[in-house]
Amino acid sequence: MRSFFIALLVITISTTKLFSQVLKEKTPNWVDTINYTEDVMHIDDVSDGSFILLYDNQIHASKKIEYSRLVMKITDNVGIQNASTVSVSYDPAYQSLKFHSINVIRDGKIIDKLDLSNFQVMRRELNAEIYLYDGSLSAVMNISDVRTGDIIDYSYSIYGFNPLSKKYSQSFYLNDIDPIGKINVSILSNNELNHKAFNTSPVLELTKVNNLYKYNWVVSNTSKLDYEDNIPSWKFIYNTLFVSEYKSWAEVVDWGIKLYEVNTKIDNKLQLKINEINKAYTSKGEKIKATLDFVQNDVRYLGFEFGIGGYKPFTPNLVFERRFGDCKDKSLLMITMLKEMGIEAYPMLVNTTLKHSIKELLPSPKFFDHCVVKVVDNKSKYYYDPTITNQGGDYDSTHFPDYRFGLVLQKGNTEFDEIKPKSENKVEVLEEFTIDTIGKGAILKVVSTYYESEADNMRNYFKNNGKNAIKKEYENFYSNYYFNVSSPNAPTFKDRKISNIFKVFETYKIDSIWEPMVEKENHIAASFTATNLLNSLYMPNKQKRTSEIAIVYPIIRKHKIKVNLPTAWDITNNKLFVNSPGFYYEWKVNYDRSQKAINLYYYLETKKDHITKGEFKQYLNDVKKVDQSSGYLLFIPKNFSSSSTIFDSNTNNFAGIIDIVKLILVLGFIVIIGLLVFMYFQNKKR
Repeated sequence: MRSFFIALLVITISTTKLFSQVLKEKTPNWVDTINYTEDVMHIDDVSDGSFILLYDNQIHASKKIEYSRLVMKITDNVGIQNASTVSVSYDPAYQSLKFHSINVIRDGKIIDKLDLSNFQVMRRELNAEIYLYDGSLSAVMNISDVRTGDIIDYSYSIYGFNPLSKKYSQSFYLNDIDPIGKINVSILSNNELNHKAFNTSPVLELTKVNNLYKYNWVVSNTSKLDYEDNIPSWKFIYNTLFVSEYKSWAEVVDWGIKLYEVNTKIDNKLQLKINEINKAYTSKGEKIKATLDFVQNDVRYLGFEFGIGGYKPFTPNLVFERRFGDCKDKSLLMITMLKEMGIEAYPMLVNTTLKHSIKELLPSPKFFDHCVVKVVDNKSKYYYDPTITNQGGDYDSTHFPDYRFGLVLQKGNTEFDEIKPKSENKVEVLEEFTIDTIGKGAILKVVSTYYESEADNMRNYFKNNGKNAIKKEYENFYSNYYFNVSSPNAPTFKDRKISNIFKVFETYKIDSIWEPMVEKENHIAASFTATNLLNSLYMPNKQKRTSEIAIVYPIIRKHKIKVNLPTAWDITNNKLFVNSPGFYYEWKVNYDRSQKAINLYYYLETKKDHITKGEFKQYLNDVKKVDQSSGYLLFIPKNFSSSSTIFDSNTNNFAGIIDIVKLILVLGFIVIIGLLVFMYFQNKKR
């Protein structure tokens, strides 16, 4: 929650107009005074030298005012930096900011620090790196003369809700990564509100005040949030309260349909482009794909989401003329073009991280963060994300991200579409090592084949980077495993865009593939790793787990390693099969004696996007098996000679180099049998 108050700030604006939007006024008379205590039950969990005594959030939904108060105590000098900075963000397009108080409480005395001349107003473009600009401002004040032991107490109100938000809805965190003394949430509303909490059961006090419904929740002495690594994105980890005036998803659909209505006639320039695609292609599928390619690649992703732009898309005419837009703009442009060609298409709202959890929330447009396109052709449903670029595949095989559920803005729709992943997102890697001399280097040739979204990613990678940069990055990758790796040329590629298969070809010279063994004196080893499988499965660092584990889904990873040896060795074949709740894994070692080659085969396929708490124990055991078999090691005495013995660490078998030893053993066995037979007949004669 503290991150809500200490925001990342960029691009200072110092105009009089912006400064005038920060005002000073008395606390509104409808606001209740909330008391707090300095006693914190979980004081040992406090970090960063300060903790929140009170976070008070009171909303007058009818007047469209949100009041906030923060009381924070500084326990150590390291907490002064953050606690002494007041930062409040708002959208000047429809909001104004009014401060009520900024006080420092020291030894029981109140020191008034509210001085508007000390404020700086700054642009707060947190999403500029992804080309989204929302026009938000932050009013920032650094409080002077703050000391250890002080209490910082400030309050303010933001006037105005987004004018397109016809009904009130919001979410509130009821705990934080640090303990909090008290959290108060109060809402005044003309209408009854739906409410739902996750991970907690706060007590609701519902009363009537001046003919308004008053909803009030208070929680005290919250404990810190214990966060585990690799929790699925759709998991609600905070104690969270959701409130909404919407009664059904059908109401949200009706709200969205009005926003995406196109009331202007298609202009000549856009119509010419539509006609061009319509005439160039005969089938609906070809027209869909051509339109998608145009919107994805010729209309760049850039969003100015000032004011109502956060919800309402710009007109297709304007987006086409400017050749840029955000997800809403690009989706509506694509839909408009398709409809003009007689193809049924609709905008669809999704949440990129919540997946199935979006259905558990109360109905509200605020819980969506992305807009995509649904196309219907002969009762077949297709889904497209116009914000992705350089996608391969045909109209019916274009990769669509695993958003899982989407709300289609179609008249009469009352429920979510479930979109099951069609892509396997497969990557196949073939590495061939040729070792001419034991103890020296090797030549490595690599062929990597990418499918579907993985092909899309690699296509973009090669488009966005220069050959020299790619060459260096690829060399650096293998330099993490072998000494002095060099490549004569940059990697080359073949792009089969229609089938969406992208192949990359690499060649390297490795000066030394053998390294001294730390754990085995006077021995050297050559190691081979299935790098294609790395980071595909999460390796827990604890034996116990209380939350689900996120795993990458859906993916298929195939990795083949061929090692051409200078002489015939004895290598024992081996294999491992792991059928785990969340994935399937194969590992095989096959030695081809005639070719003097070791063939290593790895296969991994994930079955779902998470591991449940009940599956954790088996998953932990299974992922350890994968980890232990992902590397293959050969080692020999440092002073290698033709009579040396090769060790295969994966099978723990000795691999004798000299085949004559076998011959001697066989001949010795024959001689012994012969002697036994001779002695038998001699005894019989007697």
